[in-house]
Amino acid sequence: MAMKLYGLPMSTCTTRAMICMHEKQVDFEFVPVNLFAAENKQPPFLSKNPFGQIPVLEDGDLTLFESRAITTYIAEKYKDQGTDLLRLGDIKEAAVVKVWMEVESHHYNPAIQPIIYQYFVYPMQGKEPDQAIIDANLEELGKVLDIYNDRLGNTKYLAGDYYTLADLHHLSYTHYFMKTPYASLIESRPNVKAWWEDISSRPSFVKVSENMNSKFLVYAMVIKVHGSPISTNTLRVVAAVHEKELEYEFVPVDMKSGAHKQPDFLALNPFGQVPALEDGDIKLFESRAITKYLAYTYENKGTPLIYNEGKQMVELAVWMEVEAHQFEPVASKLAWELVYKKMFGMEADAAAVQEHETKLAKVLDVYEAQLSKCKYLAGDSFTLADLHHLPVMHYLMGTQAKKLFDERPHVSAWSKDILARPAWEKSIALQKQA
Repeated sequence: MAMKLYGLPMSTCTTRAMICMHEKQVDFEFVPVNLFAAENKQPPFLSKNPFGQIPVLEDGDLTLFESRAITTYIAEKYKDQGTDLLRLGDIKEAAVVKVWMEVESHHYNPAIQPIIYQYFVYPMQGKEPDQAIIDANLEELGKVLDIYNDRLGNTKYLAGDYYTLADLHHLSYTHYFMKTPYASLIESRPNVKAWWEDISSRPSFVKVSENMNSKFLVYAMVIKVHGSPISTNTLRVVAAVHEKELEYEFVPVDMKSGAHKQPDFLALNPFGQVPALEDGDIKLFESRAITKYLAYTYENKGTPLIYNEGKQMVELAVWMEVEAHQFEPVASKLAWELVYKKMFGMEADAAAVQEHETKLAKVLDVYEAQLSKCKYLAGDSFTLADLHHLPVMHYLMGTQAKKLFDERPHVSAWSKDILARPAWEKSIALQKQA
């Protein structure tokens, strides 16, 4: 059985492990982990790495995390194939390899990592890089590279005249560093420059770096959903994103602290309400407008959530309006009384609950008649007309209002069907982080 490596193809730590596996000519299955959707913070991944970080390696019943531990394991297990990355046949050579592996971990990495984060990662998160942090670490990195330049004046590679993990561990961060305006720190030191040109031209790294570059561009332009995981409007958008099988980053908005009323968020939605969506230079608010945008813009991806022809298109439009103007107003008021008030330590108003249940029952009678003729509201395919109901319905199913759905057989079957969709289950998983 092939080993499994969980991670991101643009991640420095993930690619460190991948390069090692290519050097050792080891077959493995790559399992992508969407950090932007916080898959690394969900129970299935946390059972592999409780720190919620990538990469993770599975080899039979063995599970490992921490990239340098993974590379060392691979190099030791497959010592007799591929490149000799640890020099285990000579105790002195092996000791020197360990020295320079420690140097990379404790001197080189702490200096270069903050530069990469400030220059690349912070802008992706909508943050301004801190030039003071960059400058301070450039100074530290320069000192380390002076030592490297002296060392590499005597040996071809850091641990000797042979390529080892001591060199390999530098590749991923240095690859990104060379794309910054500060690459002269490498290029101005002749021995370091020659070493970098050598190790970065190895087939194992070339194979991995090509994917790093392409995936970085994809993730740099990833859709961002700003919102709260307990918000029904936010969950409506997240459900659409999952149905369309799109990569996205969830950006939590702390409503308690008033983050939705601060200038940064008001620039996305001047009404100060969640959710807001960013897709490249497109900025949208209002959850149903966002779901329509996603359904039409990414029509050929994931679930086809719309109809584009004749009667079906009109039927879809009708039931989307019904949800927005008949179901949502009364269902959301009922959810406020039965769910949100409890969340906030308030007592439900019994008279209001009875009033809203009576009104919702009348709406669901109409739904029962419609669903006796077709599997979903707008026909026999799941569409936005159904999806838009999910967030409020999800909350009501945990209350006494569930009986209103259960008493109507077609409504009951429909609600169970759409609430069991994998995309919706992924959406509500966000609430575990709240």
